Amino acid sequence: MLRTRVLTALVGIPLFVGILAVPGGWAFALAGSLVSALGCYELARAYYSVRGELASPVLLLAGSALPILTWWMPTMTLEPYLMGAVAAAFLLALAQVWRRGSLPIAQGLGLGLFGFFYIGWLMSFVVRLRLPSEPTALGALTLEQGIVWVLWLMAMLWAGDSSAYFVGRAIGQRKLAPALSPAKTIEGSVANLAFCTLIGGLGSGWVGIPPTIGLIAGAGVGILGQMGDLFESALKRSLGVKDFGSILPGHGGVLDRFDSLLFSAPWVYWLLRLAGKL
Repeated sequence: MLRTRVLTALVGIPLFVGILAVPGGWAFALAGSLVSALGCYELARAYYSVRGELASPVLLLAGSALPILTWWMPTMTLEPYLMGAVAAAFLLALAQVWRRGSLPIAQGLGLGLFGFFYIGWLMSFVVRLRLPSEPTALGALTLEQGIVWVLWLMAMLWAGDSSAYFVGRAIGQRKLAPALSPAKTIEGSVANLAFCTLIGGLGSGWVGIPPTIGLIAGAGVGILGQMGDLFESALKRSLGVKDFGSILPGHGGVLDRFDSLLFSAPWVYWLLRLAGKL
């Protein structure tokens, strides 16, 4: 399992960084929408295969489009877009009921709306972090500011996730949440929080923010990243599935890999905004 995870990371991380580094951020935003679409597909497939619930395709597609729309129209507000998507979903659901005579509308619309926010909307915050295009120095390199923000966030997540895995395997004794994720330990969780905070603080000088903000950002990522992981585990437990997919060997599906990122990106984005950096 570990060998497979490492091999996937050796392929995935350079690919991620390469897409992130494309000037202007359009490739990263497009990749965000593609990942969101895969995540929405995994979610809809799991609920349909286990419970027979059909998620609203209109709302899932609208959510998947949010990352690229965020790049294309950064001043776009969510309210009119969501109202249009909900109205279209309602009309489609009514048309299906008219044709078939019976359809569980509430479940489909509710699941579609959940996917819209949980996957598409949260992923759009990663794109918002990538938007700033002014040049900035990162060591000997000159990069767009948005690249630096995203790399900083991912460094925290990667450090936290890796430390939790290895510390948990080495000395983990007490279970963190056995009903949701039996493999996670309190020792691993503490290591995750510590390393996220450490990377947040150490990286503050590289990204040009005060150390205090860096430490706060890292602590928040350490907490919210693990909450995102446990939340996704709770979804799987409620359905009785091990993973949402198998597209990433050793990691599962898109939702299994990006669950921590979905909860962490909004925290870093709003913290940087409050600090006047975005």
